[in-house]
Amino acid sequence: MSSWADHAVLWQVYPLGFTGAEKAALPPREPARHRLRQLPAWLDYAIELGCNGLLLGPVFASETHGYDTVDHFTIDRRLGDEDDFDALVSAADARGMRLILDGVFNHVGRGFPAFQAAASRSSRGTAT
Repeated sequence: MSSWADHAVLWQVYPLGFTGAEKAALPPREPARHRLRQLPAWLDYAIELGCNGLLLGPVFASETHGYDTVDHFTIDRRLGDEDDFDALVSAADARGMRLILDGVFNHVGRGFPAFQAAASRSSRGTAT
């Protein structure tokens, strides 16, 4: 029995680069940039090329390049917000495209809460 993945042709996108996002996280009071809204316009072209899936690079809140995540439950504001992500998921689904998220959950940034806690314990000389 074959699965969808056996015949997948993916369009891989690194969204921070593709959309021209800033090199570092936005300051706390800066509004979201809504750059994920650029991607649905490209989905029909990807389908014309024979793609049936979208492999989306890191979209989680991060400090710089996306793999230095600080919150796995929040869309990076340089890319938009949950509504922007939901719209992209819906646009892909409407075209029959699968969406795969690239998440490396053991790669986090220095601002990740568990890293901060460990660093704090270490600086006080407290063993973990």
